[in-house]
Amino acid sequence: MITVVGMGNKSEDLTQLGAQTIKNAQVVVVKSALTHMKKTVESIRNDALYCDFIYGTAEDFDDLNGKIVEYLHSFGNKRVAFCVVGDGTDDSAVQLMDDVKIVHGVSLHSGVVGNNLASGTVVYTADDILSATRIFPQPTVIKCIDDKFVASEVQLKLQTVFDNDTKVVFGQGKNAKVITLDELCKQRYNYQSCAYVLPKDLQMRNAFFFYDCVDIMDVLRSPDGCPWDREQTHKSIIKNVIEEAYELADALEKEDIPHIIEELGDLLMQVIFHLAIAQEDMEFDPNDVYTALCRKLIDRHPHVFGDVVANNSTQSLDVWEQQKKKEHKIHTLAENVLDVPRGMSALMRTQKVQSRASKGGYEFENITQIVEKIHEELNEFLNATEVDKPMEGGDLLFAVVNLLRLSGVDSETAIMLSTEKFVRRVVECERILNGQSLKDLTMQQFDQVWSEAKNNVG
Repeated sequence: MITVVGMGNKSEDLTQLGAQTIKNAQVVVVKSALTHMKKTVESIRNDALYCDFIYGTAEDFDDLNGKIVEYLHSFGNKRVAFCVVGDGTDDSAVQLMDDVKIVHGVSLHSGVVGNNLASGTVVYTADDILSATRIFPQPTVIKCIDDKFVASEVQLKLQTVFDNDTKVVFGQGKNAKVITLDELCKQRYNYQSCAYVLPKDLQMRNAFFFYDCVDIMDVLRSPDGCPWDREQTHKSIIKNVIEEAYELADALEKEDIPHIIEELGDLLMQVIFHLAIAQEDMEFDPNDVYTALCRKLIDRHPHVFGDVVANNSTQSLDVWEQQKKKEHKIHTLAENVLDVPRGMSALMRTQKVQSRASKGGYEFENITQIVEKIHEELNEFLNATEVDKPMEGGDLLFAVVNLLRLSGVDSETAIMLSTEKFVRRVVECERILNGQSLKDLTMQQFDQVWSEAKNNVG
């Protein structure tokens, strides 16, 4: 049986239970004789064993800790007291051991930060924070930063959520000083090295995290916040969601990275806005949204999370659609077509309706038939009365969307590209005309200006 005895940062930190455990053990193993533990243990008994001989045989810290654990287990069923610096859980070798008893001592970080930890402080060893999937910008203690390479990795991890100039209390034992985060990798280190990071006030920071957005929205919606933000409802900002989605689509199409970042943020704000409104009105909780999304992603990817097979993207989409029909309880083609949201843009909804209908047999055999249909609809539109023109014009557009869809072209994207091309050419024409009015040009002159604009901007 192995009992870990945490021996704190100095000789006086050993607890009475720790001293009793050392005294009653059949074997006492001290991790290193180069610490305060040697003198303390020798004041209780003089037959302690030390792991220092293992240090010279290890290739790295992982190998060292593994060999120490192996050494401890070599004593079989004897009562072993394993003495380590800190509270007993700090030590990296201890973290590799299962089913051990720990006699807690004073933590490694207590000498650096004392007992005045901010509310919500999280405590990591360096290994723990480096293996963490994600960290948050909250008061954070990192223990066991034992060399500059580990310090550099810890610094990089912290810089994902903290500003470079965030204040850090750093030290060993009782020796502490205040540095900035970007100086963490430049310090001297030993087994006692610890860092305590406190995030700056929200309005003073440059690095933010998702939940900071939520906190800012809470401030904006509070009684002391922004009057406009407080007045908004789900319905009052419907158009904002649509506008932001289109602005993001535009930035993506242009591959404009700075604007992609900005527009993703604007769209995210709309999500956070609606979540805040729903929570205030007790309609639903944000976790309901996260849960619904995760459940959907898992359920609609049985080829990833289950035993369904999909060998390519086409098969993956087929699986997605089948799962979606099950969720929406869609059993007929009519139900599937009716399920297309009316809130979509007209072109997008048209193409999606056509796509779903085509799976039920509502499809032209080839491109030639669609082209013939377009000519037919064009003639009907040209010969229609003023009353009938809107419907006949819609039929013409519907046929054109069918042509694009069967040709593998997304109609929404196509019209966006054409519109942007037209805008570029108009802007270039105005530059070429340099204040001259189009009305002053002959048709031939206009054609020349237009051709020049096309050559210049595409």
